[in-house]
Amino acid sequence: MTNPLPPRHIILRGAHNVRDLGGYITAQGTPVPWRRFLRADSLHRLDEGEGARLHFEGLRMVIDLRTAREVRDAPSVLERQRGIDWVNLPMFDQLSPDALAQVEVPEGHPLLAMYVTAAETRGPAIRTILSRMSEPREGTVLFNCTAGKDRTGIIAALLLGIAGVSHTDIVADYALTESLIPELVAEFLSQSRARGGNTRDYATLLESPASAMAAFLEYIDGKYGSVMGYLDHIEVPVAVLSRLQVRLGITG
Repeated sequence: MTNPLPPRHIILRGAHNVRDLGGYITAQGTPVPWRRFLRADSLHRLDEGEGARLHFEGLRMVIDLRTAREVRDAPSVLERQRGIDWVNLPMFDQLSPDALAQVEVPEGHPLLAMYVTAAETRGPAIRTILSRMSEPREGTVLFNCTAGKDRTGIIAALLLGIAGVSHTDIVADYALTESLIPELVAEFLSQSRARGGNTRDYATLLESPASAMAAFLEYIDGKYGSVMGYLDHIEVPVAVLSRLQVRLGITG
């Protein structure tokens, strides 16, 4: 009798959207190994015991993609977990309305503008993030942002692209978030409403539509040929890509 596959959605007390990138079929026709990469939402409310559990199950590195202010206001529980190398590598710190205005983006869901702008203006940050992710020789690497949707979604798409996972599967992985964070969305909208914010527009940015990720991947393919072409454009070292491919189950 074979062992059942590990669950993709990892249920943790104090988190909503922790998922494994394992199981998707690579360009070589083999599955991405389980427990190599986890994607997650903010872990500042994670139960202390869950941090120890993750470490026991192999977690060795955490890449927190949130801004320094977000980290300061809501410190990750895993930052102080013994045996885990936690590092804050913000993706969006230098984005601004001016930067958005300088990047020509295709029409579509408002999130597409964010994703394309990140790709076109945050290359050095993405290069650094992927480089740090490639460092551990064993164990699990977790990366997270606030909802585990946008910043985390971009990095997850690039990692799966490095493995040659199909666009269909990359888009499906991205869209899974919608079913996992309704409580977070309600909380964010409530906070925005209390501040007098525009909850109608904000609600749109809290969506996880498959169309946004599909359009983003089409943009990358159209301009750079493929995810690997984009990563070559932002000068991710070949050695980094090779180490990531090994982690993702790509050999030779």
